[in-house]
Amino acid sequence: MTGRDYLKIWYRVQIGATLIILMMMMIRNFELGRNIWLQLLWMVIVLGIGLSEELWEDVPPIISKINCWLQGLAQPVILTFAWGVITREIITVLHMPSRGVISIMILYYFVMYAPFASVIGGQMDLSIERFIFILWMFQIVIVPFTSLPFDLIENQKLTFLLSTGAVGAVAYFVFATTVMRAWHLSWPGLKPNWSSDFNWWIFLLIIALFVIPLSGNMMSIDRLPKGGFFKLTCQAFEAGVAEESLFRFAILGVLFYAWRSIKQRLPLVIITSSALFAAAHLINLRWQRLDLTLYQLGIAFLLGLFLAVVYVYTGQLWLTMFMHFSLDWFSFLATGTAMLTGKLVPGDWWALLVMLVLFGGFTVWMMFGTRRRVMERHVKRLTGEHQRFGYSIRY
Repeated sequence: MTGRDYLKIWYRVQIGATLIILMMMMIRNFELGRNIWLQLLWMVIVLGIGLSEELWEDVPPIISKINCWLQGLAQPVILTFAWGVITREIITVLHMPSRGVISIMILYYFVMYAPFASVIGGQMDLSIERFIFILWMFQIVIVPFTSLPFDLIENQKLTFLLSTGAVGAVAYFVFATTVMRAWHLSWPGLKPNWSSDFNWWIFLLIIALFVIPLSGNMMSIDRLPKGGFFKLTCQAFEAGVAEESLFRFAILGVLFYAWRSIKQRLPLVIITSSALFAAAHLINLRWQRLDLTLYQLGIAFLLGLFLAVVYVYTGQLWLTMFMHFSLDWFSFLATGTAMLTGKLVPGDWWALLVMLVLFGGFTVWMMFGTRRRVMERHVKRLTGEHQRFGYSIRY
């Protein structure tokens, strides 16, 4: 049996167990006259359809595709809801210690979406389907607010781990890794194994370019924020792990495969992914001024270019995760918040111009010569169907 076979078995057991639990809850709430049973009813129907399709042999393709998208959109919401409700029930009904229960449930949350990613995600063949799927899952997985018993968590650090998205970041990385393997696209490099034409001077240049903005943030720290150190660290961890898993790992892989027939796909994909990464920060308009948010979009776009080049040239996702986390962490510690505050001054615009010259110029320079050939070869490796589960990509 292959890894996907075991994930399929796990998927059936998970969906069946969740279906039974939701049915029992629906019946109990119906008897108690609570209207929540109607909300549980649609969840039971969706899971029932999904389980029936799994057990039904020779399913017509059109029915299989409809069910794929029904489960793809609804099942992660249901799983997240059920996970939160089950956590609450174990604590309140069985009177078990909340810290221990939530800690164990967090461990399961890390891997809960893996079988779903393999079975449902693996059925998505079109690139547009895959693109929508990974974006949708990012919205659902990162912060599992639905029915999560925050009021029962008696530990502030556990609350921060969940509310900041630090736990969700790990869960999304596991999801993204599983679904990308199901699509035979890429496997995040864990053990460096670089080719003979990999230029170590370029690698040292990458480190130097990374250190320039990092040192600026480090020197801006006057004192560590009181009481918010752990929360800011969790927020930086969420950004480093979750956003790199989405924008550098998943989106780059999907776009490289989708535009495989385009001659200039390398620069096109890098620019597109960076633009998407920048656009994602528009959500900060909910609590940031417009000028600060637009400034942040410029920084995010240039940083996205740099991190995309680093990932494609080295093939190591952990490296961009570390860079992203470090930049955000020291920035958050310097300001005491994850949001941009205050007024923009001329020095801020000069700093943005310096980033444009450094990161923008570096990206353009990497598009030529042996550097381009190394990156093109890595792109082929990252989208090759010959890949299998393993610890590294051999370049």
